[in-house]
Amino acid sequence: MNIRPFEKSDVSKIEAFFDQMGAETRKFFNTNDVNRNFALKFVTEKNKSIIRWLAEDDGVMVGYVFLWDIDTTLPWLGIAVHDQYKGKGLGKRLIAHAHEWATANNKGGVILITAESNERGQRLYESMGYEFHGIHPSGERLYIKRFIAFEDPEREGRLPVIPGF
Repeated sequence: MNIRPFEKSDVSKIEAFFDQMGAETRKFFNTNDVNRNFALKFVTEKNKSIIRWLAEDDGVMVGYVFLWDIDTTLPWLGIAVHDQYKGKGLGKRLIAHAHEWATANNKGGVILITAESNERGQRLYESMGYEFHGIHPSGERLYIKRFIAFEDPEREGRLPVIPGF
């Protein structure tokens, strides 16, 4: 298995990845094809605030992970895993890949939101060190993984203010 940046030639792989999604995955990750369209833009649009990687097994896209707002201290994470690869450690591997980039680029942590009913995802995030921080204005659960631990937050600073939260 290979984790690599998206390429312009990946359009058919991205389409096939989203086509295979079952009802549960679509419910949590691709309602109204929002994330399909977002992923397809990855190959055509040069957005310097987003970095994205595709997991490929025998030429088939089996997952992807991305960070956006990478010009901030606390970028946002998004992840999707092929239905046939769930429960096999791919999600952990993809998140670890994003974490490696974030720590190498001196980020203070990573933030994400997930559906209230996405218990499988919540278990994954918590197993990777994410902490629940309440309900985001979108109605989803807000999680933060910190890379920097403060001895004295009053003196050393706090996590950035999250708009609307």
